[in-house]
Amino acid sequence: MKNLKLLFLSCCLSFSMQSFAQETITNESVIQMVELGFDDFMIIDKINNSDVKFDASISALSKMKDAGVSSEVLSLIMAKSRQNTKSKTGIYYANSKGEQELIQPSVFSGSNSNAAAQRLVSGLINSKEKAQLPGIHSNNVLTTSSPEFTFIFDPSTGEVDNLQNSQGGDTGIFNWWFRTASSPNEFVLVKLTVKERKNLREIITGKNSWISSSSGIDPKYALNFNIEAVEGNKFIVTPDALEPGEYCFIYQGAVPQGRDNQSVFDFSIQ
Repeated sequence: MKNLKLLFLSCCLSFSMQSFAQETITNESVIQMVELGFDDFMIIDKINNSDVKFDASISALSKMKDAGVSSEVLSLIMAKSRQNTKSKTGIYYANSKGEQELIQPSVFSGSNSNAAAQRLVSGLINSKEKAQLPGIHSNNVLTTSSPEFTFIFDPSTGEVDNLQNSQGGDTGIFNWWFRTASSPNEFVLVKLTVKERKNLREIITGKNSWISSSSGIDPKYALNFNIEAVEGNKFIVTPDALEPGEYCFIYQGAVPQGRDNQSVFDFSIQ
């Protein structure tokens, strides 16, 4: 009889976990987990790894406390209620499973220029400054020539970034591009040149001569994309058809003091 009870409880827990995996965690979800006997560690882990929509009003918190929700879990709920995990800043694309996946910034591994050649011809040509990324392929692989990207910005203060660390009004820390910018128009899309023998990808980021210099992406290399405002600071970005190759979005707006714009948001079209 005891074994049957344990089996029944195990089935209930398994069914509940499957249900939670398919829904947004709410106050009622937490109360249900408490009633099923989940300990604080399990509840906190579930909250931290799920989309959430909490009511942190005094009456709602009082109801949860009366239902047996611990102070530690209530504190986490209050913190989570100040953010919407579905609106984290960054650039997203749909992976092979149709899930929205964040493009993490890739940092340039080095730079190169033909300054020596430029000096030999006394400034008759420009030397090209090139930034380089390691590897010939991005880790972000798309299998469609017509990808759709989601850009999410949050130039306000006191919000939470993708690492869920408070940024306040300081634009000089992680994910600053989407705190400083407010539109995809502040980014350009370019195709990277692949150097297989050197195992790298590169992009021209400036030109120099003996009388002048310029930095940034030459407009002639920028690829066209359409922008659709969805809601608030969320935009859908759809480039014109892309042939197989290596690409990246690169920020071209004002760079906050103390920051270097040495990262791009790269992806592969296969």
